[in-house]
Amino acid sequence: MFIKRSGIKEMSKTDRRIIRTKSEIKQAFFSLLSEKNFEAITVRDITERANINRGTFYLHYVDKYNLLEQYENEMLEKFNVIFDEANKLELNAHQFKNERLPIMIQILQVFYEEADFLRLILGPNGDPFFQEKIRQFFVKYFKNYLLNHINESQLKIPIELIIAFNSNALLGVITYWLQHDMQQSPEEIANMLVEIILKGPFEASGLRSIFENKERWT
Repeated sequence: MFIKRSGIKEMSKTDRRIIRTKSEIKQAFFSLLSEKNFEAITVRDITERANINRGTFYLHYVDKYNLLEQYENEMLEKFNVIFDEANKLELNAHQFKNERLPIMIQILQVFYEEADFLRLILGPNGDPFFQEKIRQFFVKYFKNYLLNHINESQLKIPIELIIAFNSNALLGVITYWLQHDMQQSPEEIANMLVEIILKGPFEASGLRSIFENKERWT
């Protein structure tokens, strides 16, 4: 009985060491990304910044690309869980705002909680391919929703163009939000995005009424 408890205790110590070491590597990696481009970073840079030896690094990661891939996959899995739940909803356009808003807030909450990593990886020193991976998640989300709720033959604009517009706009707004210190809350940005998706930027921003008033007085 004593041996069993000791084994559990020892495993717990090992787990804590692994978590602590990976956290130190992560913080060192983030620190370096804030200073220079990913391609210029070496494993030696990371281990020296984390104050660990190279052998310790290779216990957890194959190389710097594997380190980056693991962090990116953690983020993508969080988005995947949210989108999987979102696609189970069967809603019409009138229900979209009330029911999809919480989904949008959840997505933005992930960006908010992981801002330190995402701001760097989506920035000029990060991984341009990761931005495309996130965009493809948005493409998949919009495509699943639209194809399940509309007759494509009724559209005035090709569905692929609509999906491209919405997915790029969504990613663009989120990237801007991240790079400008997230001055709005996830809830505020989510409300704005849903309004833009439903009404289009011209109507949602109030530009339509501004231009209509100008035309009326000219």
